[in-house]
Amino acid sequence: MLRLTQIKILSWFVASLQATAWAPIVVFCFHLFAMLVLDIYARVPDFDIPMHFVGGVAIAYFFGGCYRTALAFEFLGQPGKAVYAVVVLGMTALAAVVWEFAEFIADQTLGTYTQPGLPDTLLDLLMGLLGGIVFLVLHYRRWPPIDSPSK
Repeated sequence: MLRLTQIKILSWFVASLQATAWAPIVVFCFHLFAMLVLDIYARVPDFDIPMHFVGGVAIAYFFGGCYRTALAFEFLGQPGKAVYAVVVLGMTALAAVVWEFAEFIADQTLGTYTQPGLPDTLLDLLMGLLGGIVFLVLHYRRWPPIDSPSK
């Protein structure tokens, strides 16, 4: 019985990645290209602001897809639409915090300079959250229905 549950979870994970992981991957690859090839962050320091916003949209899209896939796999029961918004925005906030910790660790260990100070970090977090909120607002009509899981 446990084996069947593990297979179902793995199937959900793979389906979620196939459906929506492309969005944060594209944003991350663009970030690497902009940083390593174009050196854009040194040339245009404020370029960081829209990147955090777009990253927030992309990661919210990913977590929204994971949620919808979990509904299709009947992992969540039939929660209301508000639960979708809380989960997607909460996971987007967590991703933004983890990203900021990664920037901090890179600054401390690799000698990078991605966090010039607390105002920059807080603005980065705000932009990630705003990206998640914009995603939710723009896709409100496509939120999972309350009474039946989306397939």
